[in-house]
Amino acid sequence: MLNRLRSFTVTVAVRVLTFVGRHPVTVLVLPSLWFLWQYLPFWKDIDATVQLVAPAYDDNILHFPPVYCFLARVPFFLTDLLLTGHAPQIFAGQNPSLTAVYSLVAIQHLLLWIALGYFIKSIPATALGRGVAAFLLASIASFYTFAHTCGSEAMTAVTYFFVFGAGMRMLRDRASCWTWVVYAVALFVSIGSRHINLVLLLWLPATAGLSLVWVWARGRRNKRVEAAESGPVVAAPNSECRRPEPIAAGSQWLRSRALTALTALVLSFLAFGTERAVVQLLCARFAVVNRLSIGPSLSDRIASWVDPLAPPQKQMLLERTEKSTTDPLVKLAIRSQIETGAYYKGTDTVLEAALREKGFSGEALNVEKDRLTFQSALCFYRTGDPRFIKQVLIDFWRGFVPANDQGIAIAAPKATYFSLERITANPSDWTGISSLPIFTPAQAKGTADRAYNDNMIRHWRWVPILIWILVFLAIGIWRVRYRQLSGPMFATGLSMLGVGILIYAANCACDSALPRYALPLLVSVIAFVAVTVTANEPE
Repeated sequence: MLNRLRSFTVTVAVRVLTFVGRHPVTVLVLPSLWFLWQYLPFWKDIDATVQLVAPAYDDNILHFPPVYCFLARVPFFLTDLLLTGHAPQIFAGQNPSLTAVYSLVAIQHLLLWIALGYFIKSIPATALGRGVAAFLLASIASFYTFAHTCGSEAMTAVTYFFVFGAGMRMLRDRASCWTWVVYAVALFVSIGSRHINLVLLLWLPATAGLSLVWVWARGRRNKRVEAAESGPVVAAPNSECRRPEPIAAGSQWLRSRALTALTALVLSFLAFGTERAVVQLLCARFAVVNRLSIGPSLSDRIASWVDPLAPPQKQMLLERTEKSTTDPLVKLAIRSQIETGAYYKGTDTVLEAALREKGFSGEALNVEKDRLTFQSALCFYRTGDPRFIKQVLIDFWRGFVPANDQGIAIAAPKATYFSLERITANPSDWTGISSLPIFTPAQAKGTADRAYNDNMIRHWRWVPILIWILVFLAIGIWRVRYRQLSGPMFATGLSMLGVGILIYAANCACDSALPRYALPLLVSVIAFVAVTVTANEPE
């Protein structure tokens, strides 16, 4: 009886997984429905307010990439226009209704389902394996909490899974014209949402190029081995002495992979150039000078290791850092960074006062302030201070341990609650949205508390990201060893993992680590896990 029950359970489980593998959306929608039923939309603090509410100006054109900032306002515009008959233009200050905010969140959830389903269908696996991948992806709460959040990080999982899915199809010569379109558009939206995603541009060209070199080198090695084992070619009577002809399929594969690498590189440049063109057009329209605006983020990164130093250590650091420049205003920015604090903790005020004394005002003052902040930050980086490197490495390690799915996911509802303090301190920045129910103190506090205890969010809390990597790296090696997973497919999964690690490392070098900054790393790790566990394409 027990054996029959076990056999029946296994049969049902296999049939369910197979059905889900053929129709993954049936499972992928379930976490979204839970969030839409249980929670009001989350709001990514002041970042989302600048991105989605403020009129077009330098911060939502330069500091935040403008593609998400203004495309995400289209649901606001259409929803309120249909409901009330009027709505502000997308480049003007916004006053969205709660229904309009819900429409943005619903679209983000929809895009997430499509992206995850596209990625699953791209894995060379059986329907059963794809069913396993669907349940795995649906179990990662961070993907869904950020899809439920108003803010540019909602596009991280969406764009990464589209890029990875399209890339797998190209690397397996299963790409159509639409595959290339998906790849290019996903890259454009990705770098148009977060600057750090520029690293993603290199993933497919590098993966295709490395696989091309690897297969070419392996082919040459195999030819040498075959030649050594076969010995000299002896002609049979009345026959010609001929050596074997090269395998046409191998040459065709090499040409195909070279074309994939070249096309991916061209499309990466095209996506980057298009995003830069959008920025330039918006700068011209709104009289903003196109410039680097990452100085404030670098200033926060520098403050993480400068602020705890004792006064004598700060003085020694000041003297060493000032040697990197002869510009007195850059030296002032360096001194202010050490003595006053990071950009948003007083250095911006110090620089603005000094520049006004020299006659700067308006946009020219902002341009010069950004230049001084960036140049002074570079001076700190040039010192190569071991304490700075140590701080970066500590933050980098925290992205693997103790960082986990719950720690990343909970950042979204927490950000909504933390917005209350910002609203109280600077109510003018929140004009148009501070009256929304999501910012009611009792509602925001209740949301954060409920999310912290939500089993949908916390079920992976005991599994740090490092454990995911180590366990499934071992499984992948075992599967390759016993020919259940092809070497090239395992290498593709490793490249997904690698680009996530690179992006997180770049983030740690440029800004203080926050749990949400590990989201690209988590996305890449889970993509790697899905490929490693379910792909079964032969060598």
